[in-house]
Amino acid sequence: MRVKTLQVLWHDKDPIFSVDFEPNGSGRFATAGGDHNVRIWRLEKDEKELPTVQFLSSLDRHAGAVNCVRWAPGGGVLASGGDDGTIILWVQSDEKAGTSTLEDQDGQLETWRCSAMLRGSTNDIMDMAWSPDGLHLMAGCVDNTSRIFAVKEQRGVKVMTEHGHFVQGVAWDPLGKYLVSQSSDRSIQVYTSDLHKNQLRVKAAGRLTRVDPSKCASRGETMSTAQPSESIVKPLGKPFRNFHDETLASFFRRLTFSPDGSLLFAPAGVFRSEGEDVDRNAVYVYGRGQITGEPIACLCGHAKPSIAVRCSPVAYKLRPMNRTMGGDIQPPSPPAETPTPSPPPSMFALRYRYIFAVATQDALFIYDTQQPDPIAHLSGLHYSTLTDVAWSTDGRTILMTSTDGFCSIVSFEEGQLGEAVEEEALKFAPSDDAMCCTPPLSPSREGPVKEGLGDAMEGVVVGTTTDKVVAPSGTLLPDNKRPGTSGAAAPSSKKRRIAPTFLRPCN
Repeated sequence: MRVKTLQVLWHDKDPIFSVDFEPNGSGRFATAGGDHNVRIWRLEKDEKELPTVQFLSSLDRHAGAVNCVRWAPGGGVLASGGDDGTIILWVQSDEKAGTSTLEDQDGQLETWRCSAMLRGSTNDIMDMAWSPDGLHLMAGCVDNTSRIFAVKEQRGVKVMTEHGHFVQGVAWDPLGKYLVSQSSDRSIQVYTSDLHKNQLRVKAAGRLTRVDPSKCASRGETMSTAQPSESIVKPLGKPFRNFHDETLASFFRRLTFSPDGSLLFAPAGVFRSEGEDVDRNAVYVYGRGQITGEPIACLCGHAKPSIAVRCSPVAYKLRPMNRTMGGDIQPPSPPAETPTPSPPPSMFALRYRYIFAVATQDALFIYDTQQPDPIAHLSGLHYSTLTDVAWSTDGRTILMTSTDGFCSIVSFEEGQLGEAVEEEALKFAPSDDAMCCTPPLSPSREGPVKEGLGDAMEGVVVGTTTDKVVAPSGTLLPDNKRPGTSGAAAPSSKKRRIAPTFLRPCN
């Protein structure tokens, strides 16, 4: 793994608020800056050196700072939104008319034109998310609303007004069922969507504002942290608000789904333990099967609040590793002669693992879904707060942006993060919908429990890190009332009647 802050005048020393890679594998990416411009770049890789960037084009139709850029799922179309309350859709053109006032200057290798302008809010647009089919675009605004636009019709089709403060992050489920928005009113609003007579219907499904420790009890007597000797952290008995309020000094709370839609990662979280007077910064993880319920995991220990989470688009095979009694990492033992070997341990009940990056105000943490501890921690790269993070389509490059006007790049060697999973194995099965709301896998309660470790951490491995790694605590919050916690056999495939269960009011 190699890391470097690129000494490039990305936006003439103005803050950089967003970055996103085009998903078609071209190496093209876009940045959004406080100079009112969107700029297009290309990442050029070298197996022996850090990747370099090549400037392609500058787009300047915005009348204010540009806060977010997001490529359409199939590539080719770029959406940008900013302080002028306008979303502009850009497409590449062979002509040079009306694209940019800088188009005749040296260094521009591509020409992009404005194909559409979407207006619905007169206030700042802070974040955007495309629908999986690329037909709709969701935007979070500082007028406390989330808005959905139909791209082809170039009009707004839905305005959601459930939040009471700025909407600073939005995400669209890769499977198209859920939409979520996160606000500085300390809540996440969950919506469901479907098509009725070719019209998008959106309904409020739930609101995430609190954590009830009594519903998130660990299957052991402790909640585990990164260090076995410090693993005794008992949850507070009273429910608490699990997100920062509007005093958080950040423009963004960029939440995201995993590429298969099984997990939702929410930044700007806080966690409170018994005997602690100060809230700890955290990232909460919600399972798809109970997305409006309690979180299934909490990643704690960040010195500063988290502001963005992004997942690598590549899924990897689980690592077959073990942990010794003292917590040291050991290579996997020789397999016993058994006809059906057990699967590798994992924090979530997934057949594979995803790697995701958490950007805090002053550092970048890299996790994978097989363990609660980060596999890398990068800090000291920027003089000011981070604003966004993006992965390349091959999962080997991370770009992070900062208000100091620079971007840093993290590059991984081929195979360094593991062996990729075949695309066919990633197809989401309906049965997985219930699986993803279960607590992390752990050995049976009937077996022996290792001294000094809660059973939620048994079999979980802390990954190999660089010399800059500092492993914050990862606190698991499994729900002991969810399916699969009792160790009972899998439910029968026979049809049965389903009784609806009331979760909580939507307002």
